[in-house]
Amino acid sequence: MQFEIITTEQFESDVRYYMKKKKFKHILDDLQEVIDELEKGNLIGDAIPGLVFDNDETIKVRIANSDTKVGKSNGYRLIYYAVKNDYEIYLLTVYYKKEDNRIPSNKEIEELVNEYCK
Repeated sequence: MQFEIITTEQFESDVRYYMKKKKFKHILDDLQEVIDELEKGNLIGDAIPGLVFDNDETIKVRIANSDTKVGKSNGYRLIYYAVKNDYEIYLLTVYYKKEDNRIPSNKEIEELVNEYCK
């Protein structure tokens, strides 16, 4: 079963933010590989503790930044919300691990879930 991928305003804003910077010019390609897997129903990444609602999960996946060549550990983090019964995935936010000021707290992630997914 294919999952429908739904981008949120926050996710789109985050992507635009990084696209403006030279060291992130291939962010769309880097994200697309993961999005392709999610569409197939492969819920990759790790569930974020405390952000599981009913049967649905908030998941963080590590993605390599092909522009910096440092691998997944220092790459992007994509946070998405999987609504398993409806076969929907909401792309909530994406951030670059080395930019501490952009890392969302669990409370901020929960607010995104409530705003876009409930």
